[in-house]
Amino acid sequence: MLNAMIVEDNAIYRYAITSIIRWEDYGFHIVSEALNGVHALDLLQHQHVDLILTDISMPEMNGIDLIQKVKQQDDSIKIVALSSFDDFRFVKEALKLGAEDYLLKHDLEPESLQHLLRQMKMKIEDGLHQKRQAAIRNENLQEMWHLLGRKLIFGELKTGEEMEEQARAIRFPVPTGPIAIMLIEGEIDAISTRALQSELGEAPIQVPISEHRTVFMRHFPNEHSEQKCREELLRQAALFIENKGERSTLTVSISSIGHGLTDWTRLYRQAEMALEHAIYDGVGLVYSFSGSKPRVTEGGEVSIKAYASAVQSGQFEAVEKQTELFFDLLLARRLSLEELKGVIHEAAILTKADAIGRGKFSSSAESTYRQVNRVLEAFPTLPQLKQLFQKWQKELSYESMGNAPFRKEIQAAIAYIEEHYADDITVTKLAESLHLSSNYVSNLFKSETGLRFVEYLNRYRIRKAKLLLQNPTLKVYEVAEKTGFQETSYFCKVFKELEGKTVKEFRCES
Repeated sequence: MLNAMIVEDNAIYRYAITSIIRWEDYGFHIVSEALNGVHALDLLQHQHVDLILTDISMPEMNGIDLIQKVKQQDDSIKIVALSSFDDFRFVKEALKLGAEDYLLKHDLEPESLQHLLRQMKMKIEDGLHQKRQAAIRNENLQEMWHLLGRKLIFGELKTGEEMEEQARAIRFPVPTGPIAIMLIEGEIDAISTRALQSELGEAPIQVPISEHRTVFMRHFPNEHSEQKCREELLRQAALFIENKGERSTLTVSISSIGHGLTDWTRLYRQAEMALEHAIYDGVGLVYSFSGSKPRVTEGGEVSIKAYASAVQSGQFEAVEKQTELFFDLLLARRLSLEELKGVIHEAAILTKADAIGRGKFSSSAESTYRQVNRVLEAFPTLPQLKQLFQKWQKELSYESMGNAPFRKEIQAAIAYIEEHYADDITVTKLAESLHLSSNYVSNLFKSETGLRFVEYLNRYRIRKAKLLLQNPTLKVYEVAEKTGFQETSYFCKVFKELEGKTVKEFRCES
């Protein structure tokens, strides 16, 4: 159903027009009636209208002025002038301003109004069809522009001739003069884009790379100074940040100055390189390509050995400390994005594997692990990754194995082990301390933890031993004694069984 508005100051004529026929039978619904042009314009601010029938002679604003203002606002609205014999001289002017037709109010008959509505319905529907077709063509053309833009950015076209040929085929706008790439990381809203367009007085070439990454190709047709081009780029980039407010997470990087389609790939790589500074220096800022990678210190590969040892020890304080040191080292080394992803992925896999081995990998820990991977696949920042790892470690219950939701008797048994692991403890001594029978404690311990008492005790002692073995001044027999093993040979045997390596091999790797 199409929407119609009647604009007539005379109540009798207004009633006659609305009631002489059933408008719905001809595809129209009268959504509003206005007393004059001013009233009609006010109603148009709040509702969509396809057809307006307006009197020509009205107080405050006549039909001629109304037609002119409506056509300026929305040329697709069809308008029919209602005229009496006295003001028929104005009909020609109404038609010149864009009115589709006219009706003489004194000769108004159902047949003439029916014929008019049929004609208007056909014109409106034809206009809507053309508008839909134009939108489809524009959408297809826009997608072809995006596709070519990505080909230029990622270097999929090898020669300048090939680039120009494809650009001509789809009427792709080829900038003249100096060009540069502005790379936006984060969600861009229409307000930010309109603000830039308003500032530039034109629509910039926009190429979406992913859901959170967009390229704006800027050109300076009348500028010859590269310095002035860069200053203007920085000013334009700041517009995005300002429009997102004080807590903006939008990050902008800009390339150097280039010329022509063949430079797009090089400029995009420069903008990507500049963007990597945000990994370490934070989001919500503008970064400019300076010709160097975001690395400030050298020192070889970043090792995760110390972090791995802490994770395998199962001690929260050790893990917490090594996590701080690990991320401090990453901040100091300022690895490239690909290097950083590799190191973090290795640390995440190791942490997950250890947690699974200890039976501590809960659904919440799995959720955080997936979150780490999602961040790595997008655009990670070091503080964000560090926060996720710290959250993850708490979920993995590194503080003690007693954090699991065991029965209170087993929680008490675990607390006893953690306090007396260096002593010569047995299940009998444990049962006595709990005022329970040995068989009951043995069976309950196995059903609750999945391990026999001696297995659990040995695992806990080995975790403690691994921390002590990192001290080179301690002899192996001393470590065995300090962790409750009565025989050094037995300690070495248990260590190999649980760790898959000898004590000596472990010390060489630490």
